[in-house]
Amino acid sequence: MSMRRLLTQFLLMAGAGAVLAAGGGTFAKDKPASWKMIEDALFRVNDAPVKDWGVYQTGKRRDPLLIQMDKRFLLIRIHDRQVFEVDPARVQHKADELLWDPSDRPAQPLDITEWDASDTEAVFRIRAKIITEGRLLDVELPHQLDLSGMSPHPPAANRRQ
Repeated sequence: MSMRRLLTQFLLMAGAGAVLAAGGGTFAKDKPASWKMIEDALFRVNDAPVKDWGVYQTGKRRDPLLIQMDKRFLLIRIHDRQVFEVDPARVQHKADELLWDPSDRPAQPLDITEWDASDTEAVFRIRAKIITEGRLLDVELPHQLDLSGMSPHPPAANRRQ
């Protein structure tokens, strides 16, 4: 077999493999992610509390966030400055978590203005106004406190016997 023919066959096989690898994710349904509630989060709409709400994250990551507002769900992608409407029928409720696949969202985000993501020593705050509804969303996520250095006892190596 000539070198040219061998190279052609190799390139065809590599191209076919690349096509299959790229399309493989579109046929298989992704596994839903586990979303845990952020217990100490605060959420307000138009500067007023919401009756039934929750702010959820996957693992320890706080981007993206899944917001439950009554029976409605919103996905907030902080880094991309986007808010998406989520079909509540696709969100599964479990005992202490929600199951939902973040790739199962609309192609187009909601139209928003007044985006602000600010970080202070105490909280990380996200604000965005949904243009079509005139609703200003306000999420506050307190930073995790590191209390490891606040023990009233000296470290074991420095204690007197």
